[in-house]
Amino acid sequence: MVNKQQLNTMAIAARNGDDAALWEVKAHFQKMIHSLSEANRNRVKQEHFEEQCFDLIDETIMDFDGTLGDFSQLVVHNIKRRLGRTKKRHSVKCKGIETVSLPCRESEDGFVEMEFVDDLAIVDDNFLTKEKITSLAAGDQRKMRVLTFMIDPGYSESSTARLLAQQDGKNVDTHRKFIQRLRKDCQKVLAHAI
Repeated sequence: MVNKQQLNTMAIAARNGDDAALWEVKAHFQKMIHSLSEANRNRVKQEHFEEQCFDLIDETIMDFDGTLGDFSQLVVHNIKRRLGRTKKRHSVKCKGIETVSLPCRESEDGFVEMEFVDDLAIVDDNFLTKEKITSLAAGDQRKMRVLTFMIDPGYSESSTARLLAQQDGKNVDTHRKFIQRLRKDCQKVLAHAI
């Protein structure tokens, strides 16, 4: 294993034309580059990313000044920055395609279990509620308005009866009785549906 000081020395030797030192430096970072590439294989083009990283090592060797800092830290910083840019560039190219992390857990027998959600099978709750209201109203506009009011969290029979009386005329008590009959009818229909 090469320590930081030895790596700094090899980087300076590689800058001065020592090919063996250049390959030693690249070999030192090879495992890290392949690990990053593999960990981000769905977000980067692996071969291209790895090639860029090795070119980046060459550039860092040429710019490295041993008096200003640690070569290893500089290379790691540059590679991680390149990874961020490459992922960002790749996500722009894949516009409209989202990567989703799937919920998974490891079972007792060592297999990974994943849960897939079929977005096409999910139906909007509001759509189902409106369908139920439409079927219960059976084409009667007054029933449709009352049922729509009933699903409101602040629903009250007396305020709905007053509102209907203002809109349609007639007595408030007549509308209240209509609402009570409709509620009972809907309860019967829904009880038989279950």
